Amino acid sequence: MKGRSRIRLLAASRPLSRRVFLQGSVAAGTLAVASWPAGDGPWPRWPRLAPAAAAGPSSSRVRPGDPDWPSAASWERLNRDVGGRLITVESPLAACIEDPESATCTQVFDALKNPYYLGDEVGLTQTLGWVDGWTSRPSVYAVAASTTDDVVAAVNFARENNLRLVVKGGGHSYQGTSNAADSLLIWTRHMNAITVHDAFVGTGCEGQSEPQPAVTVEAGAIWEQVYDAVTTKAGRYVQGGGCLTVSVAGLVQSGGFSSFSKAYGMAAASLLEAEIVTADGAVRIVNACTQPDLFWALKGGGGGSFGVVTRPTLRTHDLPEFFGA
Repeated sequence: MKGRSRIRLLAASRPLSRRVFLQGSVAAGTLAVASWPAGDGPWPRWPRLAPAAAAGPSSSRVRPGDPDWPSAASWERLNRDVGGRLITVESPLAACIEDPESATCTQVFDALKNPYYLGDEVGLTQTLGWVDGWTSRPSVYAVAASTTDDVVAAVNFARENNLRLVVKGGGHSYQGTSNAADSLLIWTRHMNAITVHDAFVGTGCEGQSEPQPAVTVEAGAIWEQVYDAVTTKAGRYVQGGGCLTVSVAGLVQSGGFSSFSKAYGMAAASLLEAEIVTADGAVRIVNACTQPDLFWALKGGGGGSFGVVTRPTLRTHDLPEFFGA
């Protein structure tokens, strides 16, 4: 009884409202690009979370209609910086909002059954939201990135203009982290180059680690493409997603439990190196030898939490004796 009384007393002396708890949780789990300071280390650090009561207008992101929303000329400059790949996002579901009984809406819902269609539509995700939690809303603009330089331009633009920023590859995030209303979206779908290595050594790891078979994949490639390159053509296996339309970077950063995980572990366990664009717009190569703290954080810390991964490199494995389904 004494132990229980002490627990009750401790709980009563430290009240925590649900509002404060949720505010802290959301702040810790959101890609807050504009508020990442440079810090003392080699990569931008998370800011200290101020008490909820101290948060003011400066902590809010700029949205359409706000006085500080970028002008048309500013958006056009970004469009030039990314080689004309800035997209005004329109959700195909808009037709259903206007007329749910229309033939166009019927066609959209038929197409929604196809996961490849979902991934190829910039304004869609694999889920429409959670009841009483969140509802999928498309971004205002998207950069259909084809190079790392495009990602850098988008990150810098979002930081300089205090915009909401989200990252989407295949749009398989069931938590809604790959979409946000009133935001700028970095869409990596068109970054899908794949390079198979017979003897990969990470940058700065020469003499510290043995060469090993690996594959370097751009962030927007989907696992169907990776399995074709690694297994069908190269005769090896890479631990990835069980769903072929999942994109590579998002799965790896979120841990990645799937087919053959009992044999090869999580997808993140195979990460050897990553190219990442951090909140200051810097392109960094991170691995166990260079910036190991950031490298560790990427292995299951939540997609997009520490920057935009543009090119992960993953260990590959010998094919098992029995392989199939």
